[in-house]
Amino acid sequence: METSCFTLLGLLVSLSFFLTLSAQMTGNFNCSGSTSTCQSLVGYSSKNATTLRNIQTLFAVKNLRSILGANNLPLNTSRDQRVNPNQVVRVPIHCSCSNGTGVSNRDIEYTIKKDDILSFVATEIFGGLVTYEKISEVNKIPDPNKIEIGQKFWIPLPCSCDKLNGEDVVHYAHVVKLGSSLGEIAAQFGTDNTTLAQLNGIIGDSQLLADKPLDVPLKACSSSVRKDSLDAPLLLSNNSYVFTANNCVKCTCDALKNWTLSCQSSSEIKPSNWQTCPPFSQCDGALLNASCRQPRDCVYAGYSNQTIFTTASPACPDSAGPDNYASTLSSSFNFVIVLIQCALLCLCLL
Repeated sequence: METSCFTLLGLLVSLSFFLTLSAQMTGNFNCSGSTSTCQSLVGYSSKNATTLRNIQTLFAVKNLRSILGANNLPLNTSRDQRVNPNQVVRVPIHCSCSNGTGVSNRDIEYTIKKDDILSFVATEIFGGLVTYEKISEVNKIPDPNKIEIGQKFWIPLPCSCDKLNGEDVVHYAHVVKLGSSLGEIAAQFGTDNTTLAQLNGIIGDSQLLADKPLDVPLKACSSSVRKDSLDAPLLLSNNSYVFTANNCVKCTCDALKNWTLSCQSSSEIKPSNWQTCPPFSQCDGALLNASCRQPRDCVYAGYSNQTIFTTASPACPDSAGPDNYASTLSSSFNFVIVLIQCALLCLCLL
């Protein structure tokens, strides 16, 4: 019975370890929600000095203002603005979900240059945001050691469109620095240890992998954008902005403004696709908040090829919450592990 007990305990440890590591071992971010595409963020840093222009080109970002907005930089910031070695720049990417995982779409490509090897491309060129194994897998490269100058490969950066406990978040790929802890990362991004651990399928600091991406959920400002809008879902994290509706509307996210997306007509950029920007339409009636007795604002609700949508603001805005986002994942994952542990220990005691 003693041998059997030790055998069961060994099985318990192995099974628990496998369950908690399963997500991490895939090297992917989970993306199993109903939304199939969205905007995600990656945190990019180069070991050498570079410029915003180079980063924009590397990640195939159509407009520099997308990078400026993600980093809350002034709109007049130059493309040739210097980015210091190891300085982190948030880069917006288009994320697509398929088979339970999320990757950037195919507009991010890299052309092989002289002396390039895939591991160098992954760790040095793209700052550890992707592994060379993943590049090889999605591009169906027979032998990663046999690549040729001029070959173009899709770079599948990790991302996700999943909600967190039913709430919208912006998933951010954060490359873990050597010596980091879950607590430090959680404090930096306004979340908590449990959420980070469960979201990434790890159980503690010992399983944090330096120079590898960690899925960090950034709280998104709530918005009234309709599901049928061309910019849905419009997800912005704190201290960021974006131009939308063919550049006719500027939306900002500020935690100090009750975590509610603030959108205004803008003339800072020339409209695209429209000759002139249509004004915000007035909402029907002079609606009042029945319980709070306050006017309900007319807010941005998205756009179509022909018009800009508006709607009345929520009747009673929630009171401003804390700056940090400490929501945790459901306990079902932990419950399964605890249940298995209890069952095996009971068998051991028999």
